[in-house]
Amino acid sequence: MSIGVTNLAAVAADHSITRKPVLTLYRQRPPEVGVPSENPRLDEPGLVITDFVDRVGDSVGIVAADGSVYRSEALVADALLALAYTATGGRALPGSVTVTYPAHWGPAAVAALDSALRRASEWSHGTSSTAQPLSLLPDAAAALYAIRADPGIPARGIVAVCDFGGSGTGITLVDAADEYRPVAATVRHQAFSGDLIDQSLLSYVMSELPGTGAFDPAGTSAIGSLTKLRIECRKAKERLSSSTVTTLTDALGGDIRLTRNELEDTIRDSLDSVGRALEQTLARSGIRTAELVAIVSVGGGANIPAVTTTLSGRFCVPVVRTPRPQLTAAFGGALWAARRPGDTSATVLTAVTSATATAPADAPASVLQPALAWSEADEDSHIGPAPGYTAARPSLSFDHDAHAEPEPKSPPIPWYRLPAVIITGTRGDVLGLRWRSGCPPATSRRRRGPRRGRV
Repeated sequence: MSIGVTNLAAVAADHSITRKPVLTLYRQRPPEVGVPSENPRLDEPGLVITDFVDRVGDSVGIVAADGSVYRSEALVADALLALAYTATGGRALPGSVTVTYPAHWGPAAVAALDSALRRASEWSHGTSSTAQPLSLLPDAAAALYAIRADPGIPARGIVAVCDFGGSGTGITLVDAADEYRPVAATVRHQAFSGDLIDQSLLSYVMSELPGTGAFDPAGTSAIGSLTKLRIECRKAKERLSSSTVTTLTDALGGDIRLTRNELEDTIRDSLDSVGRALEQTLARSGIRTAELVAIVSVGGGANIPAVTTTLSGRFCVPVVRTPRPQLTAAFGGALWAARRPGDTSATVLTAVTSATATAPADAPASVLQPALAWSEADEDSHIGPAPGYTAARPSLSFDHDAHAEPEPKSPPIPWYRLPAVIITGTRGDVLGLRWRSGCPPATSRRRRGPRRGRV
């Protein structure tokens, strides 16, 4: 499964599921994730909580409508568990589960999610006979793992992983010749995101509305109308990824025609800023632009054709992506979950430890620091709930199907036939990319001194 501010996603053996990060809590049944339009099980009133994904690791809890307070990481953990059971159709969870979390998350957030997931009986090693193995990977590591397998990337040179998400773009540089280890900090570029694209498109549509007489900004229904129009703009943006023309149906009482060229015009400046950010990241790392051999494009924003053409035109290198880039990290997690013992191919990964012991408390969450590993604390970090906070899941006991005994290892099979569920965002046995600095790249360049840090 994968976690993001815009969507949570799960990939099972034969299908994938996406849900909005909205959690509904009930008194007498497990929580449900998503909104009614995508989850038919939301058939009765409950306590609805939103906007918790980007608060993971925050010492200040989320205050619900009824005044109760919840830890953000507990909410994310319950949302992921609900999504996992949705992916399996309510059956027992698979024998191996991988969660991928945003690569720009700081060590405190990673440790908080690790602890929250371990409180679930399904993933509480040592406390339940039916607990299943759970692994945590940064989404940049998982994406590389997937892309290396298919369609493939160069084996030498610098590769940039650009994750175009709903709240920002992550840029990670790795050295292909050095087992794809990062050579610089992951940079969080917030000037280009799915939310900002929606806002830009909304502004453009608004500028076209006065001529139609369909919208009165001073009207009492203005807020509701704008909300609906923004949703229509988001849907139009998604459709324009595969079509050159679309229509905002029934937007503010009328149809509005939009073309892909109009969308590209509205995002051109912010998209160009991604190119500048990548150039600056290369320069700060002492890497010449000519040393860049490929760009891996992942995240929902990678579906926009202009993203591919702009980056390939600016850097004159191939831009590599999967058919569904919003699920690339989840697919990579599936491959990692199904790997054979001792297999570290494609991306070097090592056990992540408690984040509190790996970086100063004031380390910025917007930068992923390169280090010997994503984290190096005891992987069994037990972080108890803070006083005054409540776990998101009510104290209930539910019977699930008994877990079958694990079968003997069999030869590798394609990811789409693997009985694994992927989560992007959190985990139990936290794993991460091993980041080592000062490694010679595939092409000749001067070493600028050691670069160390950690997630």
